[in-house]
Formats: sequence, C-alpha cells, structure tokens
Amino acid sequence: MNPSQYLFLILLGTFCVYGLWKTSSRSWQTPRVHAKASIQFDLSIPASSPSVLHRFSNRTSKRATEKSHRRYRGVVSKYMLELYHRRSDVDIVRALEPIHVSGPIDDGAKILVFSLPPIDPDEVLEVAELLGVAGSILRVRLDTFESCRSRRDDGWRAFNVTTAVARSGGVVRFRVYGRVGYHPCGDGPILLLSYAKVRRRKRPRRSVQEEEADEADEGPPRRRRKNSCRRRSMYVDFALIAYDDWVVAPPGYEAYQCSGKCFYPFGDHLSPTKHAIVQTLVHGALQGQVDQGGGRPVGRACCVPTRLAPTSLLYLDASGTLTYQYGYEDMVVAECGCR
Repeated sequence: MNPSQYLFLILLGTFCVYGLWKTSSRSWQTPRVHAKASIQFDLSIPASSPSVLHRFSNRTSKRATEKSHRRYRGVVSKYMLELYHRRSDVDIVRALEPIHVSGPIDDGAKILVFSLPPIDPDEVLEVAELLGVAGSILRVRLDTFESCRSRRDDGWRAFNVTTAVARSGGVVRFRVYGRVGYHPCGDGPILLLSYAKVRRRKRPRRSVQEEEADEADEGPPRRRRKNSCRRRSMYVDFALIAYDDWVVAPPGYEAYQCSGKCFYPFGDHLSPTKHAIVQTLVHGALQGQVDQGGGRPVGRACCVPTRLAPTSLLYLDASGTLTYQYGYEDMVVAECGCR
C-alpha cells in the first residue's frame, strides 16, 4: 500500500467516525433524515469504484438480453436467427407458424394449416418450403397425395411446397408424417416463404457539370470556400427509440448522418441539384440583408443524405410474422450532398 492510499484510508475512517458520532447525538431529533443520509453515503462509496460499475453494467446488459429473449420466446425460430447471422442474400424470407395442427388421422399423419400473407406487388415468390428439425418431419404430402422433395440444411430438413403455396387461395394444408408437435424452443415446423424484390429501373442522374452548365452563371468569380458537408458517425440503439419492440436483430447499427455547411462552388462529390445551386447563389447575393421578421430572406442549401443504403434486419412485421430482409431499404447514409 503506497502512502497516498494509506492517507486516504485514515481520512475516510475519521470522516466515518465523525458521522456516526453526529448521528447518535441527534438521533432523538431527526432519526429519519439521518438514516436516509447514512444510506446514501453507504451507496456512494461502492458506486465510485470502476469494477463495481463494470459489474453493474454487465448485470444490466444481461437482464436486457434475458428480457429480449422472453419477449420473443415462442416467436423467433432458431433457423431464422441462423439465417440472419450467416447473412443470406435472399431478399426477403418470412417464417409462418401453423395456425392449426390436427391430431393423428387414419394413416398416422397430422394436418398442418398455414395462413398465407397477402400478395405484395413489389415481391415475387421464389421458393416455399416446409421446414423442421432433421428427423422430426419424415415426409410431406399435398392434398393431391403428391410427395414433396426435400433438402438438408445443417440440422434442418426442408420440403419444397412451392407449387402448393403458389396455387393456394390464402390457406394451405399439408399432410405431415413424423414427430410433429408443439416446440416451445423455436424449432417447431415453419413455412418458409422466400421472395425476390421487383427491380425497377431508375432514370440515370445527370452529372454535376451538366447541371452547372445549364445554369450558365455569368456572375463575377467568387472565392472558393471549403464545404464541410460530409458523412459522420451516428450509432442507433434500437432500445433507445423503442424499435426493439419489433426488431429482433441486430440490437443496433451504424446509420451515419450528414452535417456541415454547403458553399458555392460545390465539389463533384456533393452532387447538388439545380435548385441547391440557385438557392446558394441567391443566398450569397442577399448576404447581409434581412427580411421583415429579422431573419435572412433565403437560407443556404442544406447538407442532407443523397444516397441511402439498406441493411439486414430480422423483425416482426405488422401481422406479427417473423421476417428476415437482406436489404431493408433506406437505413444507412451512403453519401451526403447539398440540397
């Protein structure tokens, strides 16, 4: 123990003895107030220790994780969690749980009934599979008594039922053979629907040079000022904005933000619109003038996102269906510019 630590302990002990003496001498006057102060003092000492703070943070994080698991228990399929973590490039995958499971019928099979989601015009169904843990589903037959082909995916077995789902009118039934029952740990039979997004062609964007040429600016040359508009970090914690009520994974992500000022002339990387160029020129021409309200009549062009990128999410949609989307659109700032 070094001298400074020894001195600190002596001072701390002296302070404690003095506090106890003051408390005992006045306990008949204000016992409740001093009891409260004593409790606050006792709590303040361990809170100042970094190791205690670290343990408290770990406990809080663990409780939050357990709460999240309890919230989604019985909803989140283990297969869907694996799909998210291995970052499958399938556009959209929905996992449907059966709305009804019958008891064994004459040939020992069980009937699984699924309610299909409404058709989205921007999506095309590619594959539909009835999936279960390997060994739990041995055979799947359609209403036509046609057997379905299957594939293995690690510890899972998937039966191709695309034809039956495609011609279904909203409800589809399967005769399933094997050990099909209630699985509370997220490994029960699910109907996987894999979709591809409809790609729409976008009109090619004109270059900055073409836009500036159309302006044909005849004004005097201006001193070039450095544009500070650029992309900066912004981490989004879904729990902070209550998105963790429907987003299963991830707990948060780097969304980025745009900040800074826009000055004329603009750099090519800022891809300004014609309106942004005109607005910035007018703002400069009216520099120093004020309107009747005391403010400037025309503001400067703003630094905003000009291109957004998607991110992968595992979430519950409006109907409560567990959905994996490889490209959840417009979530990440990819480029910043002046508008």
